[in-house]
Amino acid sequence: MANKDNKNKNKSNEKKKSNVIYIDRNKKTGQISTKNTNKNTTKKSNNIEKNKSTKPKSTVKNTKSNVKKPKKLKKPNAGKSIPKKNGRKIKWGRVAIAVLLVVALGFCGVKGVQMIKGKPLNKVGSTSQSSSGDSSVSNDESSKTEDSSNSKTKPVKGQYDLDDEKKRQSKKYNIVVDAGHGGNDKGSIDSTETVYEKDIALQIAKKVASRLGRESDVNVIMTRTEDKYVSLEERAEIAKKANADALISIHLNAQKKYGDANGLETWYRNGATDGSKELANSVQQTTASYVEIMSRGILRNSFEILRETTMPAVLVECGFITNVSDMKKLKDPNYQDMLAEGIMQGTLTFLDEKNGKN
Repeated sequence: MANKDNKNKNKSNEKKKSNVIYIDRNKKTGQISTKNTNKNTTKKSNNIEKNKSTKPKSTVKNTKSNVKKPKKLKKPNAGKSIPKKNGRKIKWGRVAIAVLLVVALGFCGVKGVQMIKGKPLNKVGSTSQSSSGDSSVSNDESSKTEDSSNSKTKPVKGQYDLDDEKKRQSKKYNIVVDAGHGGNDKGSIDSTETVYEKDIALQIAKKVASRLGRESDVNVIMTRTEDKYVSLEERAEIAKKANADALISIHLNAQKKYGDANGLETWYRNGATDGSKELANSVQQTTASYVEIMSRGILRNSFEILRETTMPAVLVECGFITNVSDMKKLKDPNYQDMLAEGIMQGTLTFLDEKNGKN
């Protein structure tokens, strides 16, 4: 019995020993850890640690195996150039040669045309048939005739310029173009009281002078080229000093109380025997054929600008400034051009007839 009791005591002691828990305080953290003396617990803990230690390894391996490595991007070949579009290269040398050939051919063509125009065929034939000495003489004569013809046909500046008057003194006809009124002398006023006769008259006179100045045998003198006052005595004196072959004075007509009178008329000197009537008739008829306006014919009067001059002289009333229809036309630059052309052509026709030219 004692032995059995001792065995029982030993077993109970073993159980007590197995259930003893050791307390260990961690000095750094202050946490309490327990130690179990039971072998079973130690085995379980060991198994857990093994499992803990083994699992991460397996996961690491799996992750390493599952993770795909990124593909390396292919770098573009720096040395290789981008393919260009198919096309022919321009050969600049050939282009330059072609341009030079075109220029040379054009130059030769121009020279050929000039030679054909400058030397008639009959002259060329005569020089080829004659001796060397005769041909040189004929060539000299032809060059002289060419120079003289060129000097006659050279165009003069279209716009009238007072600075060129001295250069034109050698021409055959001297024509004075007089723009009526000017400066403080406004002339007649339109129905709106905004347009003055002096301004429209100057515009038309400049156009007439410009067209006459293009003729190679005409020298043009204007009594005024800007808005300034020139007395009637001074205008007549300018015409006398220029030894004018004709005087054309430009004006606009007017009617009192702004009536409905309209149309074109030309005045000449009373009792004139110097051709003033013929000049007035030529200017009136020609101008009326150029513009759409009623022709009122030619009339006689002793206006001072006509009375004080000694050459064929006319005063052209280009329309009525007091008439709305006439005034609308007179302000139009295109209509002024046609008026100026008619006056110019009528003047030249008179001069040609007077000097026996057909």
